[in-house]
Amino acid sequence: MISKNLLKQLLELQTKKGRKLKDKFLLEGARLCQEAIESDWLVEQIFYSQSFQDSENGRKILNLARQKKIGMLLVQEKVITKIAETETPQGIVALVQKKNFSLKDVLAKSPNIILALDNIKDPGNLGTMLRTADAAGVQTVLLSQGSVELYNSKVVRTTMGSLFHLNPVHNLNFSQVIPELKNLGYRIVATSPQSGKRIDQIDFSGKICLLIGNEAFGLSEEILKLSDLKITLPVFGKAESLNVAVACGIILYQIALQKNKESNF
Repeated sequence: MISKNLLKQLLELQTKKGRKLKDKFLLEGARLCQEAIESDWLVEQIFYSQSFQDSENGRKILNLARQKKIGMLLVQEKVITKIAETETPQGIVALVQKKNFSLKDVLAKSPNIILALDNIKDPGNLGTMLRTADAAGVQTVLLSQGSVELYNSKVVRTTMGSLFHLNPVHNLNFSQVIPELKNLGYRIVATSPQSGKRIDQIDFSGKICLLIGNEAFGLSEEILKLSDLKITLPVFGKAESLNVAVACGIILYQIALQKNKESNF
């Protein structure tokens, strides 16, 4: 049985304001909850339905939670429906504490590749780029001020669990961060729809920061001026341009393939 007070607190986490105040967020679905449980992120509590507990995968995930001594509460299906944001919830929701990574800490690890996302607005695009970064072996992702909230429920769902493998730092002022990265030896590679070099003609050796801009407007002139190199993906067909998440994936993998020839990163 869930108390009215706890239910109210959980519903508040469906809002950006609530997540900011509590420094927590909700996670739903079997795969995402399992990824969170197996990670080093703090899962405070699991809420699950009887039908989830009765399923083979449900029993496996709940056993993992027990092994980690995570609090669990059996609730009615209607409670899951209320606190979940998808139309057909899978019977499990996790209460997770945010991880607030600092720029200083992630840069201290001297990552070989950094993905810097400036003013990305669409939750689906951000989630896809985070998942792609994880797949390409990139752990450090920087998000500028004005970007969609990192813990937006659609962002989290779209990462398919990759959020828990990354070191994301958000709400950054790139005008200040980029000079700092340059001082640390990073080459700033900026995407530009025009006048950039083709990615298949570039040597991506050394420490790289890939800078990708807003879906509609790209990178500002101010940010472009801070870059060391501008790159462009050619369009061979009649499409006006590529989706920003697709472009990000193509470029990241071009960099990653070169890096994997040098060493494991």
